[in-house]
Amino acid sequence: MYGILSMPGTRRLCSCLLQALALALLGFPFFSAAHVGINEEIETLARLIQQDPTISQLYVSRGEAYRLHGNRDSAIADFRKALNIDPVNVSATIGLVRTYLDQGNNRQAIGLLNRALAREPGNVRALTLRAQANAGTKRPLKAAADYTRAIEQFREPGKPLPGFYLERARAYAAAGDQYVDRALQGLDEGINVLGNIRILELYAVELETERGNFDAALVRFNKILAREARKESMLLQRGDILTAAGLTKEATQDYLAAQAAIDALPLQRRHTSSVRQIQAELDARLTFHGNHSGYN
Repeated sequence: MYGILSMPGTRRLCSCLLQALALALLGFPFFSAAHVGINEEIETLARLIQQDPTISQLYVSRGEAYRLHGNRDSAIADFRKALNIDPVNVSATIGLVRTYLDQGNNRQAIGLLNRALAREPGNVRALTLRAQANAGTKRPLKAAADYTRAIEQFREPGKPLPGFYLERARAYAAAGDQYVDRALQGLDEGINVLGNIRILELYAVELETERGNFDAALVRFNKILAREARKESMLLQRGDILTAAGLTKEATQDYLAAQAAIDALPLQRRHTSSVRQIQAELDARLTFHGNHSGYN
């Protein structure tokens, strides 16, 4: 009798099923790992590859499993096999790039990404990965340019991730003091597009504070503070800005206001780890300013 793989027409059907499974594994790598473990996933993919070693996506899926498992050499080998089968396989290229970045091999990653982006100039994943690699090789302006191109790919209803704006601002800030204005402009652009994203607003406050523009830092910070229901951590942070500005009296008032906000919390909330951390920092600030007495 014929085995099932020898039956007429069955090889083609099995190949199609294997491709479908490979794509499913590629699209949902964490689902598989969460349920059967990465080792079991690798073993399953190895069996599928034995049945049909010509499906590039199977190597991509196993390469990603190896990468997540920390087996970078095997990951690289599988991504390269996938590219040998299908030289324009973007998923294989991205997987190989991520593995190189995991190794700290930024320059080799950039070479691959340059070729990928020559074929697909608007590929957001490739742009953001190249931005990371450029940042890793101390080329912050190139990184900022890649984040800008990635941001430009989004049109409504899709919007860029806040991280794109944040990392671009960090890249500009890393390029030197003369680029801080561009970093701030980019953060404001992100806020205008995405709304009041706290992580973007707070980084803008940080940049203004670092360059000694305390008035601008406080204007930005006060807008955030006005929206907060819980004020204690924010009052602590504003006190730190006022301290940096040399406004000791005003800083102390904020520290005491933060202490009062903690005292007003229900007892169980006062003993959470986050509130205990704020309390410890307040104690240190108030002791430093000579105002530790007068509150419990």
